[in-house]
Amino acid sequence: MQDADNAAAIVDARGLSCPEPLVLARLALRQHAAGRVLEVWATDPLASLDIEALCARGAGVYLGCEIDVDGVMRIRIEAR
Repeated sequence: MQDADNAAAIVDARGLSCPEPLVLARLALRQHAAGRVLEVWATDPLASLDIEALCARGAGVYLGCEIDVDGVMRIRIEAR
């Protein structure tokens, strides 16, 4: 279990369509220190692929994606 200081920063992009989840993720990566883990919550079906591609271009580290039973993707990325 993580304490509050180590908890992932949440980027809530639920209900937003492309490219908004990607834009919010990019802004969050720029605002957080290297090593900080972010969790993007998204319902756009392409958000995970877009954010993974963003990380592949060096903006961050893609840590994976889980889909909840309610259809919300929880995309974990680490700031560089």
